[in-house]
Amino acid sequence: MYSLGLKNIGEKFRFREVVRIWFIFGLIISFGYGQEKDTLQIRTPQKAAFYALLCPGGGQLYNKKYLKAGIIFAAEIYAGIKFNEFRVGYKYYKDDLAFPKHQYLEKRNKSAWWIGFIYIYGLIDAIVDAHLESFDEIMSEDLEQSSAKTQSRKKKIE
Repeated sequence: MYSLGLKNIGEKFRFREVVRIWFIFGLIISFGYGQEKDTLQIRTPQKAAFYALLCPGGGQLYNKKYLKAGIIFAAEIYAGIKFNEFRVGYKYYKDDLAFPKHQYLEKRNKSAWWIGFIYIYGLIDAIVDAHLESFDEIMSEDLEQSSAKTQSRKKKIE
């Protein structure tokens, strides 16, 4: 079994517990989106931002972009695993490891930056998707009909 460089039983247990908690949290969130909701309900960017801040990929689930949500969540988990691997490699460094000690520190910090980048990307993507939800409907409108409707409304107002 791949041990992620964890030396003692306590760290292995804590790491597995964190992964289990994230997995269970993801399942709970996914069950909340399992029922079909009213299709006339408008998705707001504020709610998308809230769910994106709550959990990586949560805003994409709110916007019904399930593949994006899975990719963002998986990327966040992968970056977290790599962060932990390099953290442990730096903390319990021995001369027989693959990298020099300073590279473990650099790779750990780079993984931390990736965690933040993926989180912010998921937030921005969820907000933009919520804003552009009705874009296809607006762009598919016939411009001549919409301009005629606008002119008829102006005449009624006058």
